[in-house]
Amino acid sequence: MREDVSQTELLILEYLWSRDTPAKFAEIMQYCNEIKKKEWKKQTVNTFLTRLAQKNFIMVDKTHSRALYSPVITEEEYYQRQAEEMINESYNGSLKNFLCAFTGNRKLSREEKDELLDYIERL
Repeated sequence: MREDVSQTELLILEYLWSRDTPAKFAEIMQYCNEIKKKEWKKQTVNTFLTRLAQKNFIMVDKTHSRALYSPVITEEEYYQRQAEEMINESYNGSLKNFLCAFTGNRKLSREEKDELLDYIERL
């Protein structure tokens, strides 16, 4: 069974994905409160970070004077997993059934067909 990420946890993950380097707690607090206007207390942010670490979405490096937080998986890997789990859970693992539901059984344009065929050939 997958570990779900709350919208709040995802907000923190997205911040970490946007960075080239690990983030300090103070930087995460500043992002949440000043950029995202959340008005969270330190304990609130700490709780979300602890949950993300327990779910193995972030790594906490405590070898420095201040803990550094970095994502364990990339944004692309995260969303690929989400899509795969949705197809498995909602469409019995059938990509065809997902595409039928997604397109509402409407006809694809020639361009869409060509793009899909090109993608399938590259697989």
